[in-house]
Amino acid sequence: MPAYHRPDTLPRALETLLSQTFTSLAIVIVDDQPSPEVNAVIDTYRSIDRRVIYEPNPSRLGMIGNWKRAFDRGRELFPDSEYFAWVSDHDIWHPRWLEVLVEALDRHPAVVLAYPLMERVYADGQRRGVWRQFSTVGMTSPLARLGASNRGMTAGNCVYGLFRSDVLARAGVFRAVLAPDRQIVVQCLVLGQTMHVPEILWHREVAGMFSYGRQRRMFFPGRVPAHTYLPMPVQHFGVMLWDFGIRGRGRPEVGRAAGAVYAWASLWYSVRREVVKRAIEYARRHGWKRSRSGTLDEDVAEA
Repeated sequence: MPAYHRPDTLPRALETLLSQTFTSLAIVIVDDQPSPEVNAVIDTYRSIDRRVIYEPNPSRLGMIGNWKRAFDRGRELFPDSEYFAWVSDHDIWHPRWLEVLVEALDRHPAVVLAYPLMERVYADGQRRGVWRQFSTVGMTSPLARLGASNRGMTAGNCVYGLFRSDVLARAGVFRAVLAPDRQIVVQCLVLGQTMHVPEILWHREVAGMFSYGRQRRMFFPGRVPAHTYLPMPVQHFGVMLWDFGIRGRGRPEVGRAAGAVYAWASLWYSVRREVVKRAIEYARRHGWKRSRSGTLDEDVAEA
């Protein structure tokens, strides 16, 4: 749990996580803005459940640094753990969330990421289920999986699923790029398949509309890296080319030459996706209300 000062919702989040029917879990809370209010909540739950581990950061890391540290500390504390998930300090999970996702990965060795259907929770208390699904089960070709991700993937939902820890480590965890959730999920798609479980097991708080400016403020509390002003697809291409094409992190399944091909393919798919997204935004500005796949507002917000 990469936490950031939500004492109002943290008790609810911990209650739903500690009430999971699959009990072999630990919750490593890496806090990027420690406060007396958060400490009081954590102390209460640590006193009644040893599975809660709390580590405040001595200085603020920003969202990317905190998400990466949450993974690193989880791996260091539990090196034999087969699976890993990021969770928020403000969402709600069904009691069977972890049980269902563990079963999905146990039953399907080729699947490297499983995630459930999601319900949006708005500030006014309204809720809306998101029924659009993205799954690559049965797709043995990385190119086919990359192409499918361009058409139907919502990375902000996928990234809160259950990963195979070793695959996530090879894919590079979180990097200092814009839309790092999309970047890491796409690199996982090179290494394996994803499964979208058709049950609503996660209730997600809706924070606001997407913007790259908002991401830079959240991700980098100090100096913003200059490369984050490059187009997002170029940033992701550079990371994938470096990881798979040069460093060979995809071996033995994905050699360096294949990794370079997948990086170029991902760049092409991403550029095409950005063009479509801009067209949707243009249509919305000019009064078009709906797209073929759903409301324009939802499509743009989730992009």
